[in-house]
This record gives sequence, structure tokens and C-alpha cells, in this order.
Amino acid sequence: MSDFVVTAHQPNLFLGASIVTKIQAADAVIWLDEVQFTKNGWTNRNKLPDGRWLTVPVERHCAFQPINRVRIGEPEKGWREPFVRALVDAWPGEVTAAICREILRPYKLLVGLNVAILRILLAQLAPTVLWAFQSHLAGGHSVPAVSSDREALKPISERLAAMVEELGGTVYLSGPSGRNYLDEEPFVQRGLTVTYWHHEGPNPCALALIDQRTRAVA
Repeated sequence: MSDFVVTAHQPNLFLGASIVTKIQAADAVIWLDEVQFTKNGWTNRNKLPDGRWLTVPVERHCAFQPINRVRIGEPEKGWREPFVRALVDAWPGEVTAAICREILRPYKLLVGLNVAILRILLAQLAPTVLWAFQSHLAGGHSVPAVSSDREALKPISERLAAMVEELGGTVYLSGPSGRNYLDEEPFVQRGLTVTYWHHEGPNPCALALIDQRTRAVA
């Protein structure tokens, strides 16, 4: 019987290549939609090719709320049309057009928009990978996304192991930062193996990967 590899990540905006390649190496991905939202991260922003940030505004006082409770902000000048123009200028094409249609929908929650975009991106880049959501699994529940206390991070390992087991996984594929916080004991107790992904090379966002592939075929 072959291994069933499960990985996990926050439902970030556009994802970076390092996360895409990790998902491509797995059979299933758990979207950690109940971990805490942190500003200055990648959940509501990513970079354009020229290095400028492209950001989905969020309401004030949303820091450390569960990601699936963070509401999109709507500044008076509006953000959706300029956002769409910037995407089209950077990565023109059918996939970008599909994403722009989602951005122009009046989503209220950040996770609703992000998941819609992720479905479009991963339909191109990882179409066979099974999806699950932390909020849909008994082993999920809200866990801290950041902490300087290793003891405080132990529940994360326990809940990750429980979710992998719940999906029928045999291997948990962690990102490289997992070496700094992950306690492997809950996995070992369940007969699960832990491995760590290592991405080599540039780390552009997923839209850039699709654009590069499209240009290569043309």
C-alpha cells in the first residue's frame, strides 16, 4: 500500500512557488483557515513582478482573529478595480481573467475570495490534490499561528497529527519552518511519518508560474 501524503498551509493570496511545489508533492492539502490572521504576512497580499505589494484591504482590528473570520475592508476610493488592472498588466491571460472576475465579486470574507482564487490557480497547478479545511475536521479547532514559546506550540502538532490521521494520511509533509516548532511525537504515536519539504530556486507567486508556463508553450 502506497503512502498518502498530507500537507497543510494557510489559504494565502496567490501562494508562492515554494508552497505550490509542496502541495504538488502531496496527495491532500489541509487549508488552515482557523489559525490566526497576522498582518504583514501573505494571507491578504503578494508581490507584483516589480516588487510592489498588491494587497486586499481588511477591516481594522482583525489581527489574530481566525482567518475565516477576517472581513475584507472597503475603502472609500475602492480597491477592486485598481487591483484587477494591476493583475492584468502583470500577468495577462485567461487564468488572470478568471481570477479578476472573482475579485470583482462582492465577497465579504477574505477566506471566501482567497479560496475562490486558490481553486482557479490549483486547477492549473495541482488539479488532482484533495482539499480539506481545518474548520471541517474534528482535529482542527483554532490554534495559534505564531508564538515564541515552544510549549505553547505543542497543540499545533497534536491537531495537525489528528487532522492527517482523519484524512487517512500516512505521511505529513511539513514546510521547512516546521523544524523550528513541530513536535513529531503526536505523529509517531499515530504511526505517521513526518517529512520536510525543501524548495529550490526562485519563489514567485502562482500566477507568475502559470504565466511562465503559458509563455513556454506559446
